[in-house]
Amino acid sequence: SPAGGRTLPVSGFCSSMPAIFENASNGFITLHERIGRVGSQRLTLYSGLSDVFAPHGLLPGGGLSIQKIPMGVTVRHIEFIDDASISTTSRPMYVLVISREVEAEQSHLNDDGLSPNERQRIRDEKEKARTQKQVEADLGGFDIEQEWVEEIEREDCFEIDLHLGLAPPMIERKYEVWLVDASSPWSVVDKYELGEFEHGTALSVLYLTDVVEDSDETPKKSLFVAVGTSVIEPDGEDIASQGRILLFQLRKKKHWVPSKGLLHPPLEMVLKSEKVITLGPITSLVALQSEDISRVVVGAGAEVTIEQWGGGKLTQVGFYHAHMQVQEITIFKTFFLLSDAYDSLHFLVWRESDKSLTLLAKDYEPTQVFAAG
Repeated sequence: SPAGGRTLPVSGFCSSMPAIFENASNGFITLHERIGRVGSQRLTLYSGLSDVFAPHGLLPGGGLSIQKIPMGVTVRHIEFIDDASISTTSRPMYVLVISREVEAEQSHLNDDGLSPNERQRIRDEKEKARTQKQVEADLGGFDIEQEWVEEIEREDCFEIDLHLGLAPPMIERKYEVWLVDASSPWSVVDKYELGEFEHGTALSVLYLTDVVEDSDETPKKSLFVAVGTSVIEPDGEDIASQGRILLFQLRKKKHWVPSKGLLHPPLEMVLKSEKVITLGPITSLVALQSEDISRVVVGAGAEVTIEQWGGGKLTQVGFYHAHMQVQEITIFKTFFLLSDAYDSLHFLVWRESDKSLTLLAKDYEPTQVFAAG
């Protein structure tokens, strides 16, 4: 039996063993306790699957195996590049969005770059302005200390004493986009580092149609790696979060010379376009196919936008305001299923004639959603 199984007597009968077990050399029987009515437990027969029970397989017995690959980072998103020109059976390629923890140097806080005389001059100017403000308050008949908002200078609260200690390093999280070759094994072929305070929140490998307006030529489709990000400013909630859409294309490096350890031409990611989305953080990127035109659907905050590729940039051709935080978008043909963690589902349809998203149905009651599809 499988690992963790135990011997258990079974009271019952079976008219005959299934034909699949007559010539099977491997397999096992599993008893499911307390399934259905008492006294009518179920038996499950597992035959000798060649890929699972072969001598070098997942179980003692085929061609499948499970392997844990230590990457040394936190893998946030992973997508297989399903294109014959990029990935082959002998060289599968993946794109990853990862994050890693780094120590940020804070030595710039130890010294403000001013001389002692300059610091004293700044203190005297601030004290003079504070005294003048207090005199005006006394003449006006109100107490400045009782105002609703009191101005607190940072220098009045924080002062670094170099004799006691220096500013310690701070832990920051850096996000990167990796192109990984799974055949060598899982080596990083190319990487792209996101900006400061920028988080990688969405990833998709898709085809986009290069639409040229007022042209009779057949539009061409190209493979892109789309990355959605969220930019969180250091001021926190004082500034609304926004995001970026990054479009990468994969190409073979030029001037490549075959060598013993490098049998395939190396690939690299080329940033073709980026677009700032001020509606909110990018939470979902999905491909939309409609009338032989492939576009990308973007979920950002409470907005869903349809972006069309053409002229080397993305152009918005449709939108929908969902009145909720769009966490995930699932597409079937031209039907959209929007999901949120707490505000349930929205069901939409895309019409190519007027390039509009129309609401077909939604759940009016707040309902927690764990999965949608």
